[in-house]
Amino acid sequence: MAQRPPGSSSSVGGAVAIIPARLGSVRFPGKVLADATGMPLIQHVCEAARSAQGVERVVVATDDERVRAAVERFGGEAVMTGEHPNGTSRLAEAAAMLGLEPDRVIVNVQGDEPEIEPRLIDLSVQALIETGAEAATAACPFGPDERHDDPNVVKVVLDGRGMAMYFSRAPIPHRRDDDGAPLARPLRHVGLYVYRRAFLEEYLRLPATPLELTEKLEQLRILEHGRRIAVAVAEGTSVGVDTPEQYAAFVERWRAGGRGGTR
Repeated sequence: MAQRPPGSSSSVGGAVAIIPARLGSVRFPGKVLADATGMPLIQHVCEAARSAQGVERVVVATDDERVRAAVERFGGEAVMTGEHPNGTSRLAEAAAMLGLEPDRVIVNVQGDEPEIEPRLIDLSVQALIETGAEAATAACPFGPDERHDDPNVVKVVLDGRGMAMYFSRAPIPHRRDDDGAPLARPLRHVGLYVYRRAFLEEYLRLPATPLELTEKLEQLRILEHGRRIAVAVAEGTSVGVDTPEQYAAFVERWRAGGRGGTR
């Protein structure tokens, strides 16, 4: 687990993890409440976020009473928000409802990342603080069995300072010649973002951009407006759940790890 100096996550306290969660997924409706493990998916996400050393509070932001009730049943904290076009705007409303300070570090953990490694959260928080970038995120090298050409898996390329140059659903970087070991290894983006509340409010004032709308990737708005995203790179196996098939694979891994059996 990554270590952090005391008080390093923010001048006003530890980071707050906010998890936007809605039921209206197109590819897998109701996925945040899927409970084949005996726990709703959102509970797995909350427990992972709570395990990060730099996180002092975990809050689920939802517009559905069923999600709020599920979170409160397992002892979690939830706030009810209005309808939003994306998770980032829902995050901003939740931050306002919680009265978070402008300098507070906020971790946006996706509600469909039940296997997010707490270490990646801590490294991303550190990247934000150490670089002074407007936002931070994480990336992992592709594993031997992972497909670099899967459009459901977002890729990222970095500059020499560890800042994101571009995110894409396409396989980047493209290897033109198969003539030896690649000079640049592919990196799989991990679905978490870190920013201070002041930049979160600024982000919402920025107009949507052509690349963002083309790739359907919110983080491209930050890059197209000339802001920086620091990327913490570390080994990791976290895989998001976008489809019923991916959820079934997660359940199988969870059970194989000795953490449950058939219900």
